[in-house]
Formats: sequence, C-alpha cells, structure tokens
Amino acid sequence: MVVDGDRRRLAMRRRLADGPRQRWAWAVGSGLPVVGLPVLLLHAVTRRTGVPLLYGLGTLASVGFALLTVVGAPQDPSSRSWSPRSGIGLLAMLAATGSFAFGHKLGQDRAARDAEKWFRLDL
Repeated sequence: MVVDGDRRRLAMRRRLADGPRQRWAWAVGSGLPVVGLPVLLLHAVTRRTGVPLLYGLGTLASVGFALLTVVGAPQDPSSRSWSPRSGIGLLAMLAATGSFAFGHKLGQDRAARDAEKWFRLDL
C-alpha cells in the first residue's frame, strides 16, 4: 500500500530527476495549442505541483499584455490591425506558445529547488 508521503517523495524525486531536456520537452508539450492541456495535467499530477502552470500563465499574461499594448493597439479605432492577412495572429500564437513554455520551464526549475529544500529539511 502506498502512503501519501511516499507518493509525495516519489513526485519530488521525479522533479529532481528531470534534466534540462526533459523540462524543455514538458514545457513545449504543455504550451502546444491542441495537446497542451493533457500534457500539462499529466505533468502536474505526476510531479504533484502547480507551480509550472502558474509561472506559464504569468509569462503568457505578460507577453499578451505587451503584444496588445505595443503591437495590437490600433492608432485609428476604426482600423482593423488584427486581420488574418497581416500575420499578427500567427505571431501572437507563436509568442503565446513560447512565453508559456518559457514560464513553465522556469516553474519547473522553481519546483525542483523547492523539492531539494524539502528533502534537506526532511532529513
């Protein structure tokens, strides 16, 4: 029988065992438009952490705000700067995916540091 503390230790060990390549793979997989949500949920459940999600959402919001205020704000209110032909939609999607992946990776690094602290305190 697996006790909750054993599951927590196993999840913490998984966080620490992930190398930079695995972390980037989780981050990019979580940021993909169609398959990202199941990957994100799998990562959160197996690592027992929501920190990467919060970091990803934070960077996504920051980049989204920057894109809307700097690039997307039309000078003339009647103009349509977000037309599909302008390529801004593709740029926004790529920026959103990249920023979420970068934030998710930062969150994984933070969760790994927290796991190290937890193991040191648990000894």
